[in-house]
Amino acid sequence: MYVLRIFIIEAQLKATCQDLHLQISELDFFLSVLVVVLLTAGGNIINDYFDVKVDKINKPERVIIGKTVKRRVAMALHQSFNIAAVAISFYLCWKYKFWWPLAIPILVATLLWWYSPIFKKMSFVGNLVVAICVSIVPIWAAIFELHEQVVLNHLDLFQNGRINGMLLWILTYAGFAFLISLSREAIKDLEDLQGDKEGEYKTMPIIQGETFTKHYASLLMALTVGLTIFLFYKTGLDWKTDTTASVLLLLCTILPGLVTIIFSSFSRRKKHYTIASASAKLTMAGGLALCVLAGTYIWVCS
Repeated sequence: MYVLRIFIIEAQLKATCQDLHLQISELDFFLSVLVVVLLTAGGNIINDYFDVKVDKINKPERVIIGKTVKRRVAMALHQSFNIAAVAISFYLCWKYKFWWPLAIPILVATLLWWYSPIFKKMSFVGNLVVAICVSIVPIWAAIFELHEQVVLNHLDLFQNGRINGMLLWILTYAGFAFLISLSREAIKDLEDLQGDKEGEYKTMPIIQGETFTKHYASLLMALTVGLTIFLFYKTGLDWKTDTTASVLLLLCTILPGLVTIIFSSFSRRKKHYTIASASAKLTMAGGLALCVLAGTYIWVCS
């Protein structure tokens, strides 16, 4: 969220003819980040709470609830984090007189509550829920800033070139986060296949089969890498002249993406799926590195 704020949102604002500036204070932006942190923590806690039986098979060394942390303490933490996230969101919406974003943390908290007991037991639905929650993060990073720019500077969200460009960048990152998350969640289903069977989950490998799931995850990652390369050239960069950008694209996105595809497509061992899942994370991290590059490019071009 901070990378998007500095290298996309602020860069696009400063590149305008009006020399616009950020309107959301550092404190309020920190609070908006805290909302995401609290929701994520709460979601992880409730997922561990419901998945103790399955995790004892899939990840026995990582089982915390019932051992290190009592179940009632975990539930209290989960509820406290969600309440705090919604309360902070209410404050931000009240301060900026912009109310519909309050529905976002409520929706995310609700989806993550039902993820393990309901959605994860439905083929594809659980993966879709996680991907939606992840893709909301870039949008949440920009939503209050965009609103303030439109209200205070009387900008048209869809006609002002820089604001429109900012919105396009944010939605692009949301789309990439969605695709990578879908791919990684499918790989995690392959990784956790044994425990999920014991838990009577209806994940994609159990219902559609391992082969289908491997091809599905690989196709999504290949699509992500392909779109990244396409956007690289669409921004006006060239691999011959923009050496730094090309190296970053290769090391941060293409190589981790290819590792994900190879290890998810041609492996049948759990440790290989673990490598594929970790590489998918690196691809997302690489996207942030390219975001820094994009922001620098915007500043230079302006």
